[in-house]
Amino acid sequence: LPPAELRSWLLEKSKPYAARVEFAIRVWQSVEFPYPDKYDIIVRWLGESLPKCKKEPLPMQQLKDLFALRGQPRLVGQESKSLLIRALLSLVSRDEEANVAVLELLPSLLDCELLQDALRADYELLCECYASLFRCHQQCVEQKKQLTTSSHVEFIVPVIKQLAQIALRSQKLPELRECYNARTVRPLVELLLTLESDSLVEELAELEKQLKNTYKENRNTSQPLHVTLLLLEAAVFNNRYEPLHLGGIVRAVFSKNETSLPLAAYLLMSLRKYDISLQFNVNRQRKKNQSKADCEESKELEEAENTEIKVKALSAFDFIAENLLQLARQHSKSNLKELLVLLCSALRLNPLLLDQSVYQITVWLLTAHKETAEEERLYSEYLVLLLDMFRRLSRAERFVLNLLKSLKEWLSVYQLPNPIHGEAKKRRIEGSESVKAKDADGHDYLRQIFAGASSAVAATAPSSNDAFKQLAQTWPSHSAGVAFTRLVSHLMTKPSLVIWRTLLHSFVELLQEEQQQTLPGNLDFARELHAALLCQYLSGTRLAEQLHLHQTEIEQQLQHTAQVLEQFGRRLLSQEHNRRLMNAFLECTERASGLELLLAYYWPDGHTARQRKLQLRRFLPPAEWTLIQQRVHNFGKSSCRQRLQRLELQLAESGWLLQEDQRNASCSDVLAETLGPQQLFRLTRSQKQLRLRIRADQDWEEDNLEDAECVELLTLQLIGKYAKTAKKAKGSLLSKISLEEKEQLEEAVLIGFIKDKTQRQLQLPCARLLVESLQRLPLAQLPCSIRFRLWLVIFALYRDLSCSDQEQEVVQWVLELLIDLMHFGLPLPICSYFGQLSDLLEIIPTTSAASWSFYETLFARCIRRQSAGYEPFLASCTEYLRTELAANGKLQAEQCRLLLLAIETLSSVTGVQGRKMQRQLQPLVEIYGNMVSHKFRSKKRKEAAVYKEFVDDTLAGYATYVSSCINSLARQERANEQGDKKHMVAEEEPPAGKRNKETKAEKEQDQQAIATVQPIDDNFRRICKIYIGHSLNYRNAHAIRLLNVALAHRQVLHLDPDEIEFVLSSYWRQLNADIEAGGDISCLECLEPAIRLIIGYKTNEDFLLILRHLSSQVEQMPRPETPVQHTVLRNVLTLLALFAKCSLSSVKAAVSRQTPIHLPETLCIPSLFQMLNEHFELISVSVALRLPEPKDAAYRDHALRLLEAQRNLAGNRTVSLTGETLDCLLGAMLDVDIKHLMGRATWQDFVDLYGAITENLLVLLKQHGNLMADRAAQLSALCQDLVQGIVGYRAERKQAQDLSETELDGLAELGLKLATVMATVAGTQALAVKRVAPFLLIFTIRQMVATERPTTLFEKVKVHIVSVCHELIGICDHRVGHFILRSSSEAGARLYEGLVKEHDKYHKFRGKV
Repeated sequence: LPPAELRSWLLEKSKPYAARVEFAIRVWQSVEFPYPDKYDIIVRWLGESLPKCKKEPLPMQQLKDLFALRGQPRLVGQESKSLLIRALLSLVSRDEEANVAVLELLPSLLDCELLQDALRADYELLCECYASLFRCHQQCVEQKKQLTTSSHVEFIVPVIKQLAQIALRSQKLPELRECYNARTVRPLVELLLTLESDSLVEELAELEKQLKNTYKENRNTSQPLHVTLLLLEAAVFNNRYEPLHLGGIVRAVFSKNETSLPLAAYLLMSLRKYDISLQFNVNRQRKKNQSKADCEESKELEEAENTEIKVKALSAFDFIAENLLQLARQHSKSNLKELLVLLCSALRLNPLLLDQSVYQITVWLLTAHKETAEEERLYSEYLVLLLDMFRRLSRAERFVLNLLKSLKEWLSVYQLPNPIHGEAKKRRIEGSESVKAKDADGHDYLRQIFAGASSAVAATAPSSNDAFKQLAQTWPSHSAGVAFTRLVSHLMTKPSLVIWRTLLHSFVELLQEEQQQTLPGNLDFARELHAALLCQYLSGTRLAEQLHLHQTEIEQQLQHTAQVLEQFGRRLLSQEHNRRLMNAFLECTERASGLELLLAYYWPDGHTARQRKLQLRRFLPPAEWTLIQQRVHNFGKSSCRQRLQRLELQLAESGWLLQEDQRNASCSDVLAETLGPQQLFRLTRSQKQLRLRIRADQDWEEDNLEDAECVELLTLQLIGKYAKTAKKAKGSLLSKISLEEKEQLEEAVLIGFIKDKTQRQLQLPCARLLVESLQRLPLAQLPCSIRFRLWLVIFALYRDLSCSDQEQEVVQWVLELLIDLMHFGLPLPICSYFGQLSDLLEIIPTTSAASWSFYETLFARCIRRQSAGYEPFLASCTEYLRTELAANGKLQAEQCRLLLLAIETLSSVTGVQGRKMQRQLQPLVEIYGNMVSHKFRSKKRKEAAVYKEFVDDTLAGYATYVSSCINSLARQERANEQGDKKHMVAEEEPPAGKRNKETKAEKEQDQQAIATVQPIDDNFRRICKIYIGHSLNYRNAHAIRLLNVALAHRQVLHLDPDEIEFVLSSYWRQLNADIEAGGDISCLECLEPAIRLIIGYKTNEDFLLILRHLSSQVEQMPRPETPVQHTVLRNVLTLLALFAKCSLSSVKAAVSRQTPIHLPETLCIPSLFQMLNEHFELISVSVALRLPEPKDAAYRDHALRLLEAQRNLAGNRTVSLTGETLDCLLGAMLDVDIKHLMGRATWQDFVDLYGAITENLLVLLKQHGNLMADRAAQLSALCQDLVQGIVGYRAERKQAQDLSETELDGLAELGLKLATVMATVAGTQALAVKRVAPFLLIFTIRQMVATERPTTLFEKVKVHIVSVCHELIGICDHRVGHFILRSSSEAGARLYEGLVKEHDKYHKFRGKV
């Protein structure tokens, strides 16, 4: 194939482009095409054809394979290589081609061995390749395209490192640096900003370091500002340990150019980010032994220093502080936004940078006009940071004094800007348009750079009820006001009084008639600002807490405040109406009166009486208050009128709160709406109705749900509104009930309406919204009396809705509301008003699941708990069922279910109540027996399968029936025996006539009782076996209960051992089948009684065979990884835990079976116990080895089940533990490694496993004390783990208080469990652990004092660990004190001495009780 033909093949347009590239790759690799020109031909063809490939997709995979090929050197010309590279770059530069495939192609291009010489020869081309890669990557990130092999950050890091390696090996570094600065740095920086990863900045800094780029002003001018900022951070990072270079950077940044403000702000942010101290020098001269590389960097510094006078070296702190003042002076009006960003950064870095000039700068910013919302936000943030600085420096009073002084000086010279609102709005619009215009030049990147430092406090929205909205640009209440209030709330009494006094004196000067210190145009602003500060101070002050110590000073300040407010009010009345100042005056009056009322209400009992009378609004006479009210109503806005109304309410509240017997005093109707949720009990029913009526349109869920009567009235109000819309419907129950009466509804009246049997189809409006509102109310938590009244009203609603064309879902919701009201709290007296079951069945027929749930709740909550009227109701139930059975000979399915429900309910009652209910249970059992007898009445023997459906339907009550029949027969036999004895005694002694009559009556009663007892005959036994045969299901609790009853009376029922064995084997086969099928048996409620039943009737030998089978099954199991394997392990642990509860009796033997057991004939009971222990050890160890890692979510479940099984075995009194088994149990608890669990598992895992270990220890200590006496070492190790688990919990946390309330409460509970364990040790094993107790005590004290952040810093945890120490001190001998002191550190020794003193004083037993 000659070269010409190769070109023709490559230029063949009839074939797809990808196929031609594939052909070129095969030619490249082919040894049958030996022409050396083939490489150049293919590369040139690719360079010429790729730009023309627009219609077909790029063959990405083929190009990757081509770039991975190797070629002979110097066989491809530089021109061809450059052509190919530029062709690819031209494709990548298109926006539509920017995808993940193209992005992953570019690194293979840069790694191509064939193109390396072309890239090294042309730095412009190299930098353009990297720039194209960065731009393509940025577009993929912005379009949220995911890479196929790695994340975006992981993809770009090797690329940056590769470029750094190229710079490191470059021979012409200046040329590479120039091309990099011109082409690559901006796309790289913009990509890093888009990815938002801090680690990438360090990679950029490393690249800058290899390129030997320095921070120069001429370089910065050629780059956009956002690029310059990131390069500045990289320079700071690279020179963070070079004070000389840092000084040069600081000096260059704070130059007097237009970009110095954002650069300076980001410089301070970078210094704070990398924790760089400001103690280095800035204007230090260049050293003589500087290298040539440093000469270029310090050239400009040297020229500047030659023109200046040599002065002493200035620290960076002083240099920045001086420049901040100069920059604030220059840019406070022109570049306010950038200046605020700079000042906020300075306050975050070191607040003392503004210490010398803070008041002057703050006044400049306070009086400057903020044109945009962003400037207002930054100004609020500055004020919050400033107030936080003075709070931390404890200079609050100095701040208020100097700020007011500086502001007064400025207002006496300069006039405040007073822009018109229209112009201000126009400026805001222009500002937003300018921001949008700047977005094209990287404003989005700048916003992203400076967004991380914004404060959440300053970002809060202003309140609509703010009284000082006009001060939003000078002293915003939502940010600065809140911060000032918080500052005041943290002050001690003396500084707080100083600030109060300062504000009042300064305010008085502004209220004087001849005011010359402040310009007239600034006077209203100054007065309003002082009023705002005074209100915010009165809101935050805590002087009421120190009233008993500073009564005189506080009362003097209150008097002074009243005088200032009097002067303020009369000043307002002497001039034209001023809305701003009137708002400020009313707000000040409300706050001052509130503080005075607070002091009066919480005046300490037994303290000296007040020296001044309570004034509130009395500083002005009533006539002047009348004038103020007239002005407010005539000229004031709604907010001003609301403040005046709040003052009136405050005055009325003061008259109520300050009464002598305030708790029993009635509240006025005026205050009904304003009372808080905790005070609602003081209102009468009519006042609560008034309150709810006023707040009908508001969110009633906020305030009124904490009072039961309010919830009742709210419910009646909601239903009453619906009843008004339903008045047109004739026959509606709701329309007959008066729901708006002030008095409570009579229950008898409601019952009379509900029992009305006239029923017709109603046309009612949709009730979905009403029912949804009722569902949100806490109706089930109300008292019983209110709950029953509401139950009756909602029952009437249910009757109406069930007779209308409402949606069935809505009707069921109402029925669920009735069920909830019945379920919670005391039982409702429903049976006393609905005495007949038939009446309820007519209203609520048993046709749905919700209606059955209603009757189940009725029997479970009202009848089982013997609410009023339950006996007549049960009698009516019995009569109803007896009538239906007599009429039809059988019961319908619903009636049978009701019968079974009644029998189950009454038979489940135990104790005195159960004996009391036997009178009602017996007639129901008789009805059940008649029903069963009627079903099995045929004398012809039918197949047992015929009765399958009937048995399934009636199985729930058959166990009770059988038990009742057998017990009745036993009672009859006892009665006969007693009757025979009486008859024999009567024959020996001739009775009198009266006694003969009594004997005859007794005989008649006995004969009637004998007649009513069901005989236990063959038919009865046959029916019982049919029931047992049709209920062979271990998952059915009724079947298990029936089998228990049958086995308890197996002699009466003539049950053979083979029949019993058949049933139990069937249960065991079902259980094994479920386990083999992969089903989870751990959640079955009836599993435990089934296991007890199966194992209880097996011999000990069979039990050991089961354990041996389980042991072999566990040994064949792998460590669980899949859900199926986890389920298998969970089933094994569940069975093991249940087996451990079963009894191993010495009476049970293999002779009870006909099938021989293949065990040694010499097997005796001790060897049985030994084998049982061995099997439990094998299973426990095998399971422990197969537990997943603690970080696995299933670890806790498996570990808890293993510990539960071991706890059951230890608590089984029929099993004697061996020493090896006890060691196995202790080893399993040690393997949990509770002290290190928190780093590998969750909080809930830690709590559950810790509790399980303590419970196991308590069982072992109480029931196996003799064996535990020889295991003091294992017990000590476990106790050490438990102590360390609590004291060292999350000791690696960064802050000592970084524990949630949930964690603290949980640790306190676990500490109590540990203290209980240690008390049990002291009570049962004191002698055994006496030798190890000193070491355990030393360990506990060391954990408390040596742990970096122990949980014993919290008192609720420490109290239990101290209890542990006291128990250990009581165990220790009196001679170990010196040993403990020698073995402990100084802090531990002091703690031990304190514990010993406390123990001797409060805990040591001295022989007295």
